[in-house]
Amino acid sequence: MNSIDMAESLLVMESNSLKFNYALLHDSNIMKMLIPFAKEKISSSNNSEIMEMVKKESFKYRYTPDNHIRRNMIKELAELYGIPNRKLGTKQDTVEQCDRIINAMYEQMKKDNKKFISFSTNQEQTTKLEEITKFQMFSLIDSISDRKMTATQMKEMGDSLEDFLTDLPENQQKQIAEKLGVTEITSNSVQKLIATNGTAAVFAIIVQVAGFAFYTTLTSVVAGIFGLVGITLPFAVYVTLTSAVAVIANPLFMVPALILGGGGLLRWQNKKMKKAIAPIIMMQIMVSDQNIVPEWETFLDE
Repeated sequence: MNSIDMAESLLVMESNSLKFNYALLHDSNIMKMLIPFAKEKISSSNNSEIMEMVKKESFKYRYTPDNHIRRNMIKELAELYGIPNRKLGTKQDTVEQCDRIINAMYEQMKKDNKKFISFSTNQEQTTKLEEITKFQMFSLIDSISDRKMTATQMKEMGDSLEDFLTDLPENQQKQIAEKLGVTEITSNSVQKLIATNGTAAVFAIIVQVAGFAFYTTLTSVVAGIFGLVGITLPFAVYVTLTSAVAVIANPLFMVPALILGGGGLLRWQNKKMKKAIAPIIMMQIMVSDQNIVPEWETFLDE
């Protein structure tokens, strides 16, 4: 998996997902999210006000051509990491710019995230892009490893996993069953395994065999465990956004920032938030349907 895979995955990314992710990267900022964040804190609803805000932001791109958004996505990611904008006149131009983004993202993650350093050290014969995307999967799994679940949540998880696993090719089902030590994959058998071995151990085995195909199911399962609905992006995005807003909303931060003039501090915090979100957006790009043939000519003519 390399820069051409990133470029071609972006070219086949589904329109709504493309625009949602672009709005998340381009239009989201901490000050915009303060009111939705406050609503979530006082509301008894399980809906995500912050995700709804991003969805509304993405709606303004409903008439914007997808290829225009794709070009802007590359531009936005490049600017985030201080990469000069390049004219994307050829396939090679596009692939090379994607390569610069991957390298910069990888180095930034190594700089900011100790867990990623440890994770990447243990990876053998993998590309930087593979390490970035795999880390998002295992971070999601890690987010629920110590989470206590109700009987209802456990059943919902078991049912979701059974639905996902039984839709896999037979050889993959057999591999997973063997690694899990069960003769048949059912909701009950999965629930028993999770109760005995823990969520992380079971999910890690599924990821090893199923790979990216498991990502969408994993996202919905994690959101369900935390009692959230309306999470159309990975739960990690939601956590990153709410954590960033919580810092700004804290009076210990807000009052000094207002007194001293917090414009620069807010810009720094926004950029920090976007750099935390960018690898998750990269994952969203990479899980695009690989059976679709990318239309390079249309993209380059944009």
